Amino acid sequence: MSEYQQNPGNHRETHPSKSVKSKLNGITDALNKEFDFEEIYIENKSRVFSTAYRFVGNRADAEDITQDVFVKVFKNMKTFRGDAAISTWIYRITVNACFDFLRKRKRQYMSSLEDCSEKSLVSSPLSLGKVIEGMVTRLPEAYRKVFILYDIQGLKHREIADILDITQGASKSLLHRARAKLRQELSPYVRNRHLG
Repeated sequence: MSEYQQNPGNHRETHPSKSVKSKLNGITDALNKEFDFEEIYIENKSRVFSTAYRFVGNRADAEDITQDVFVKVFKNMKTFRGDAAISTWIYRITVNACFDFLRKRKRQYMSSLEDCSEKSLVSSPLSLGKVIEGMVTRLPEAYRKVFILYDIQGLKHREIADILDITQGASKSLLHRARAKLRQELSPYVRNRHLG
C-alpha cells in the first residue's frame, strides 16, 4: 500500500497552475502537430510531386513546387477547417501553386507543334507523346486542371469538384471539352501516322 493510501491526510496533492498547464498543452500540441505534419508529408509527397510535374513538365520545378506546397501546408495547418479531406486541401494548394508558378514564369515546358516536323512525328512514337504533352500544357487553364487531375492523376469527379471548388457536372463538362480539344488537335497527326 502506498503512503497516500495508508495516511491520506498527510499527502498533499499539487496541481499545476493554469499557465503551466497551458504551456504543457502548447508543447504537446506542437509535438502532435509536428508528428501529424510528418505523417501528412509522407502520405502526400509523391502525389504532390506527380501533380506538379504533370502541370509544369520539369522535374526541378516540380520539386520546388512540392517544397513550396508543404511549406504552405505547414504554415496553414491551423487554418485547415476539415470541411474536406486533408488530401483534397493539399491538392487544392498544389494546383494553385502550379498555376501561380506557370503564371509567373510564363514559359512553356514542352515543344510547340510548330517546332515539330511531320517527319519526326511519323518516325518516333516518343515525339507524338511530346506533342500530346505540349498540347496539354496549351489547354485552357480550367480544361487542363480537370484533365490532369482526372485522366493523369486518376481522381474522381467528386474529388476534383472539391479541389477546384466547382460542381461535379462542371468537372465532367470541362473534361469532355478538354478531350474534344485534344482529339481535334491530334487528328492531323494521327492521320499522318496511319498514312505513313
